[in-house]
Amino acid sequence: MSSTTLDPLDQMVADYSLVTNGYAGTAPNNPYPMFAELRGKCPVMHGDLLLQNQIPSMADYMMTGRPTVTLLRYKDIHSVLMNPKDWLSYIVGDGFGAAVDNMLLTAMDGEAHDKFRATLAKPFMRTEIRKLVDTLIRPVVMDEFINKLRPNGKADLVRELALPFPIRAIYAYFGFPHDADLLSNLASWAIQVVAAPQTDPELAAVTVPQSMVAGQSMYDTVMPIVQAYRARGEMRADILGHMMQVEHEGRKFTDDEITLFIRMLLLAAGETTTRSFANMMVQLLENPDVLEEVRADRTLIPKAVSETMRRDPTAGAVARIAARDMEVGGVAIPKGTAVLLSIASANRDPEAYEDPDRLWLKRPMRPLLSFGFGPHMCMGMHMALAEMEVALDAMLDLPNLRFDPAYPHPEIRGLNMRGPDAIHVLWD
Repeated sequence: MSSTTLDPLDQMVADYSLVTNGYAGTAPNNPYPMFAELRGKCPVMHGDLLLQNQIPSMADYMMTGRPTVTLLRYKDIHSVLMNPKDWLSYIVGDGFGAAVDNMLLTAMDGEAHDKFRATLAKPFMRTEIRKLVDTLIRPVVMDEFINKLRPNGKADLVRELALPFPIRAIYAYFGFPHDADLLSNLASWAIQVVAAPQTDPELAAVTVPQSMVAGQSMYDTVMPIVQAYRARGEMRADILGHMMQVEHEGRKFTDDEITLFIRMLLLAAGETTTRSFANMMVQLLENPDVLEEVRADRTLIPKAVSETMRRDPTAGAVARIAARDMEVGGVAIPKGTAVLLSIASANRDPEAYEDPDRLWLKRPMRPLLSFGFGPHMCMGMHMALAEMEVALDAMLDLPNLRFDPAYPHPEIRGLNMRGPDAIHVLWD
């Protein structure tokens, strides 16, 4: 797809929908009744729930016939995520890893993962991200989006806010120049890489080569930015500045290594926050009493973010592989078997959460699995949370925010990478 024929935002929406379609397959838009039934009948289920619904699965992305077991209970999934020694992550790289030279932190294991992550962690720590709320995140959200939308009295929140704003904020934090074309090109390429996995062979014949081209285009675009940053010599408190100064195992990163790492981060930088924010807005608009509760007490905003991410997470499933013969819930899982962890099912497990279907802000929380858990917990978590909190706060200032009755009611769909295609709203 060329990015010249379409308005850049329309291109991003088209690429985004391609991802949603790929991860929706034949599954019902609302998969929660299905999860409840499976959890009750066979919480440790032989087979791959994603592939059964014609959805590309991280458990056996290349469809090699790798034996796979699907886990549906909170306690089983939590124990797997907490035990990285026996449950390895390298299979995560089987998928779109090819388009980014398998430079995926999520696919690293053991000491290599822990050391690399520790080197890179500082800019992503909560203390660092919280400093950005007033200097970077809120100004981007307000000046570039909300203040422009406010006089219109209506918007498609996916196209006009959720897709562009997280990308704009994180790109600024990377240390990239502010350039609208650069932003939309990189964002579309990142989504094209994520859209590579398709179970329909005809579609995959298009999306897989396209993802390889997109991955290369990302590299070719980011490399000169990295070189120009280094040439300027002014190391700022951003991600590029950190990566140029930090030492890993006694040496500094080369421009090539920094470019590869930044490209990997770009895959996760925008779209997951886009979907999480969109899913949150759909749930709050569907529950006006809860929306009013947050509007009246803004200290509840972080709870609204975490509770909506529990109730309908974007990353519905992750995968691991057994490093030795294991047992889960009384079922033997031989070495080399993949486990598909249904995060979305775990998040509504009544053994873990009372009245799990309810959107309840005062819910006693336990560790949230929506960002993963354990050593592979999402590194960008604090950035995503800060972005969602700032954007929700801004939304709550729009009076009488409601669905636009002129458009169909938005539906969150997908067994993985869940999200609505559009959210048309009005305000007074």
